[in-house]
Amino acid sequence: MQPKARHRNVIVREIAGEFVLYDEKTQRAHELNAAAASVWRHCDAKTSIGDLAAALAIETALPADEEVVHLALDQLSKAGLLEGPHEAFEARMSRRQIVHRLGLAGSLAFLLPVVSTLVAPSPAMAQSVPPPG
Repeated sequence: MQPKARHRNVIVREIAGEFVLYDEKTQRAHELNAAAASVWRHCDAKTSIGDLAAALAIETALPADEEVVHLALDQLSKAGLLEGPHEAFEARMSRRQIVHRLGLAGSLAFLLPVVSTLVAPSPAMAQSVPPPG
């Protein structure tokens, strides 16, 4: 399985090592921490899971572990940021199981991939309304 990042109708901005992706189709903004961003950037339908893990290890303080990549792919897929059906990228382990298996101390657990999604308001909703009177 060689995942491919979805770029169509996605606006990408890098801010302080993290990525903010705006999906024009769903009108949702997604913030990717450094680990999730690393995996997403390397998803080109040519790079294997093992190679994604190696790239992730080079770019972050995380070990080269395929379960970490599966966790990232699961979150990216659920956010609609990968091509193909979500079921193809379901994580095999939870964050807690990965932290325990890798022996990551609490201070390193925050390095695991995280995709945060926000619904962007429509232009009409975003306008501020002055208080009455």
